[in-house]
Amino acid sequence: MDKIKKVYIDSRYKSNDSVSNSDFKFELKEALDLPDNTVCYIDDISIPHTWYTIEENLNNTLYIITTIMEPNVNPTWYHALALKIPAGNYTGSTLAAALQTELNLAEPDHSFVCVYNSASGSITIESTYIQLFHVLSDYQISTATYSFAINWKDRIGNDVPFDFYNLKSLNEVIRNENNNEYHPLQTQGVSEHTTPFLDLLTVHNIYIHSNNLGHYNTIGVRGENTIIKKTPVSSGFGYMILDSVVAPHDKIDVSRQTIKTLNFSFKNVHGNVIDLHGANVSFSMIFVTTD
Repeated sequence: MDKIKKVYIDSRYKSNDSVSNSDFKFELKEALDLPDNTVCYIDDISIPHTWYTIEENLNNTLYIITTIMEPNVNPTWYHALALKIPAGNYTGSTLAAALQTELNLAEPDHSFVCVYNSASGSITIESTYIQLFHVLSDYQISTATYSFAINWKDRIGNDVPFDFYNLKSLNEVIRNENNNEYHPLQTQGVSEHTTPFLDLLTVHNIYIHSNNLGHYNTIGVRGENTIIKKTPVSSGFGYMILDSVVAPHDKIDVSRQTIKTLNFSFKNVHGNVIDLHGANVSFSMIFVTTD
């Protein structure tokens, strides 16, 4: 006969030293002593889809190098721009409008036009004057910055701090995965750039982590071993994501543990905590001991 105990978790009742509603500590009213052969199921998950397409300091920067070309000569100059797109939830059309605004504020002589193509789900960026440009991928941003000591500027010419380990680039949204080498004075620019199909969802799965529950016997895509549950994002912005146990093997071994204070964090596939902008999460934990 199985012995079952169920614990309900809600971030509204997180401890005072918690970081946020998606990175919090939860104090149980009584300690649970879990015997041998005990497993835990994460069930009744309720997560509001309240994160944005573009998040500040996460994926809000477009890296673009602009040039003026003259016939049969190298560029007379180039500008290395790291343009911040305002945080928010975007459609293809509103993202195109935001890109056009930032580009023309930074480079008014280029007369940029950005158009969302609803049939292909892509955005076309076009310079309607004689200047050329290149939208850099993450690979090109890092390698070009390292090789040529590129000094990135914002739209009014101020230096932009550069972190090789956190580019905060927009490239995953616009699906820019170009792995060709880039040289700011030799790589031929273009007057038009069309993205592949936009990824406006940005978070496809939510990974629930806990560093003090279980015996670290899961392996994430980055090698992490604190994942206790993966929840697919099945609802659009503003709606609730609901998930429950669907397979008997989707359990965590928690044998011979005593738990009182639990740590939980809700992360994307890259290990970044998801900003729920004040919304709360809830789920239940079912402990099953088999004699």
